[in-house]
Amino acid sequence: MLKFAGACLIMVSAAGIGVSFSADLRRRCQELRILKQLVYMLRGEIKYTKTPLPEAFYHISVRLPEPFGSFLSRVAEELAKAEGRTFGELWREQIRETLHSSRLNRMDKEQLATLGEVLGYLDVEMQLAAIDLYIEQLEEGIREAENSMGTKQKLYQSLGVAGGIFLVILLI
Repeated sequence: MLKFAGACLIMVSAAGIGVSFSADLRRRCQELRILKQLVYMLRGEIKYTKTPLPEAFYHISVRLPEPFGSFLSRVAEELAKAEGRTFGELWREQIRETLHSSRLNRMDKEQLATLGEVLGYLDVEMQLAAIDLYIEQLEEGIREAENSMGTKQKLYQSLGVAGGIFLVILLI
């Protein structure tokens, strides 16, 4: 009876790991869409209201879920301190510190960091062009993530169950 209970627990936990991995894929797609929304809002603030970046970040941060809202508010706070660091350095630092718990992968964060390198020191038209380029890259990333999500989710769930069965057989 005890072996049966242990085998059931192993199966459930292994299947849970597979479900967890597939949920991470879904969460990444959601976060990429939120990031796209963030960039569109930033584009509007720069283009139409000509708001300085720290104010624009504060305005946008209250309308976004975590961790993106706190990311923008922390960037605005660091800009207000003006400790002699460049905007790109502040942007990268906040990506590392604030977005570490997000499901964005390394490439997503690197593209976001590249956007931070061109914001703040170029003229308005160049900033808008850089934002437009980033939006195109982001849309491509969203398409790729959504296309691969279905098959990867099934794969992760199947591997979780198969791994659980293998482990149960190995231990019995």
